Amino acid sequence: MERGKFLDIVVCGPDMSGTNTQIKGLVKLFQSKGMKVRDLRGTEIDALFHTSLFKTINKNYFSYAEFFTDKSTTSEMREKFLGVAAGCLIGGGTNQDLRVASMMQNKVTSYIDPNSADVWIMEEPTKRGAGQVNRVIEQNRSAFNDELNPKAAAETHSVYRTDEFLRFRKPLRENNKIIIRSRSEESACYQRYNFFYLKKGVHKNYYLQLEGHKIAFANPPTNLFVVSGPKDWTVSDYLKLKQERSNGRDFDDHEKNASYQVLVNKRYATNWLEKLYKKGTKKYGGTMPEVTRFNLYDTEDEINRQMAEKISSLF
Repeated sequence: MERGKFLDIVVCGPDMSGTNTQIKGLVKLFQSKGMKVRDLRGTEIDALFHTSLFKTINKNYFSYAEFFTDKSTTSEMREKFLGVAAGCLIGGGTNQDLRVASMMQNKVTSYIDPNSADVWIMEEPTKRGAGQVNRVIEQNRSAFNDELNPKAAAETHSVYRTDEFLRFRKPLRENNKIIIRSRSEESACYQRYNFFYLKKGVHKNYYLQLEGHKIAFANPPTNLFVVSGPKDWTVSDYLKLKQERSNGRDFDDHEKNASYQVLVNKRYATNWLEKLYKKGTKKYGGTMPEVTRFNLYDTEDEINRQMAEKISSLF
């Protein structure tokens, strides 16, 4: 696909780099410009909320969560929505087919109009499809008495990337919309082989030949906003940051492994990332994304300011 007027911006970095915080800042930025922003993150229920099935209730809301927690939303409204949404997931079509959400008008999905917002927020791994497997199993193998499996993780990432592109990202790009998402195929930083810290990691050619990654590198982000530490980041640096930003959260297997996180950060902080995209986009005919780096030790306000400045330069 030729790069058009659309923007496909990925916010990424090692764990604890604050991608959700930065995306909140970008949401506020676009809303302050009078642009309609909608949130596609979450489960199939969250996506269904934005479909034309619910156009009388979704038009004034950023997300299903906002609708659900709004004091003006009655219990009857919630029950009605959930009843129809459940029907789409239990057996909403012929032969008990699913009717999950998509931005393609067809007989097998429930339609979201890509033009119902100017900006769409997405996430990876998703909380639907193979992204659920990635979040529950691949990030928490130890909880199932198993070991980290980067190959299986790369494969599940690849599967949902096909899903998300065909259902959402492709029509959004074709309609020249703005996509803001946390992470993308740059998550190779987490799965690629390293002799010292990731011996079970996948090799470059294997990663690139996965079907979902063929699509991903043929249709890469226009921009990568990388928030990382310095390239000489240490284990003690990561552990200190994790302590400061944990806020009582439960840690997955990746977050518990400090040496691994130092490797991941180094890949984000150096031209390792550019080399990955140069190889992938050349192989599959995509356009090399522009990479802009931000210091994860800067204040939230400072990172927001720098990102806003960069966004302004893209229009």
